[in-house]
Formats: sequence, structure tokens, C-alpha cells
Amino acid sequence: MPTVVVRHDLPIAASLEGRRADLVVKPADTTAETRELLSDADALVINPSSWDDGLLDALDEGDWVQTTSTGYSAYPLDAFEERKVTLTNATGNYGSPVSDHVFALALSLTRGIPTFVDAKRRGEWDRSRGSELIDLEDRTATVVGLGDIGESVVRRARGFGMEVYGTKRRPEEYDSVLPTNRVLAADSLESVIGETDLLVLTVPLTEATHHLVDRSTLETLPDSALLINVARGPVVDQEALIEALENDRIAGAGLDVFDEEPLPEDSPLWEFDDVVITPHVGGRSKDFIPRFVNLFLHNYDRRGTNEPLRNHLV
Repeated sequence: MPTVVVRHDLPIAASLEGRRADLVVKPADTTAETRELLSDADALVINPSSWDDGLLDALDEGDWVQTTSTGYSAYPLDAFEERKVTLTNATGNYGSPVSDHVFALALSLTRGIPTFVDAKRRGEWDRSRGSELIDLEDRTATVVGLGDIGESVVRRARGFGMEVYGTKRRPEEYDSVLPTNRVLAADSLESVIGETDLLVLTVPLTEATHHLVDRSTLETLPDSALLINVARGPVVDQEALIEALENDRIAGAGLDVFDEEPLPEDSPLWEFDDVVITPHVGGRSKDFIPRFVNLFLHNYDRRGTNEPLRNHLV
């Protein structure tokens, strides 16, 4: 019978049980257990942080790997293609939660929420900071990466009355809510950095996007600007970011992703009052599991009828 191995920290396996009469679901907790179970399976659901290239040896021609993420930099695409193993991702599942998270981080900073939470714990009623709070309306947001998540961020930013720019690797292919003169090629980002109040990163991590936001970018941003990173940690030069924060070159940052995760206890990022940190949960919500299960079953059914799979990468 068709068998899927599920390696994930959330109960996806339990949610798949019984959803298809002919599907056997086997949860795995370690790489070794995953490799062992794959010997009798033809599909794998896995989180990128759990992926190990050694698992390729346990995958046969025609097998299918469904990653739970949008990003796929952890997976060796050439090796998948060489072994004729199918890889699909979860594009389309993250636009709503991640874009909500972007503005949760941004509004925490612009409306001084951490300060007021601390005051609440102390039982203090202090309105003196009210005049320091920032409106988003008429500010400029630049969204780096106009994929599904980036587009959701654009729609929310426009709802706040912001002026919005976006970058796309192939801007000529863009066909959505932004006017064409607001859609820039990826290598034209610097042309709008100087007027950007809110810089939002939603790009996948590739060779081209590694340290896309570097010391030069951070020096060009206005000192009132905020940086929001929900992409991948290495899209930002983290040392340059720490330096920029130490020297008040930017006003603050909302960070959900980091070079090293969990973020080490001795990281200077923990110490900044103008940095809001969340533990890579931007894509998670109560709806994450049912949304992903529906995607997997959609592809499972299509695979059974030899139809093209959604979000097919290899």
C-alpha cells in the first residue's frame, strides 16, 4: 500500500491518519528512523530543518518528497533530479500567516508595544511615550520578494495606506496589485532603499540573496527605518545588522529568522530594546496543519492519477 513517512515536530502524521483508506502513515522522530522507514515507503513529508542529505540514499526513483516549507534551499535539487525523486513545496500555504506576522512585528515597534507590556507588568500608567509612536499611513514599504508571501504583505501594506514598492527576479512577469512602476528588478533594490521606512524581506535563501541586506544597505536606509525579516536569517548580514542597531543607523528590527536557530543566548540581538524577536513561528498558526494536510492530500490524489503536482520543483 502507498506509504508516507512524516518527519515533523507538529502532529501532521496524526492528522493524515485515516484521510485516505489506502494510505499508510508512519511518523518518524529521528533521521535514523526516517531512513529506516523509507525502505518501505514511497513518500516523505519533512521539515527543511530535519532534512539530511543522507536520506537520499533511502529514496528510490519515483519517490516523492513533500516539504512543509516554501523555501527549499536545504534540498539538493540536482541530486533529486539525478535520482528522479519528485520534490514539491508548500507555496501558497504561508501568505496569510506570515504577512500577518510581518505586521505584528512592525506594529509592535511602531506602536511601542513591548514598552507598554513592560509597563503593564509594573502596574504603570505612562502616556509620555505617546508622542513617539509612528503611523504607517503614507510611510513607504519595500517588500523584497513578490512571491505568495510578498504579495500578501503588499496587500496588507496598502490597506494601511502605505506607499509600496516590491522587487521580483523577473519584474516583466509580474501581474498583480502593484503598478508596474512600483515593481523593481531584484538588482534595483538600492534605488528605493533611501526612501524606505519599512523594509520587509520575504525572499527565499539562494546564492543571490545571501547577505542581500548588507552593511551598505543598512547605511543607506533612513535612520528612522525598520527592518522586518521573515525570510531566512542569512538574507541579512547579521553582524552588520548588530552594528547598525548599536550605532542607531536604523530605528529597529522585527526578526523571526536568524543565522543560527535557536538564537544563541549570548547573541547581542537579545539585548536591544528596539528589536522584537520571535522563534521562527511566522508561518505557524492553528490553521497550519489542516492547510498543509489539504495540500498533501491534493497532491497525493493527483499523483495517483498521474496528474501534475502542485508546487512541483523537481
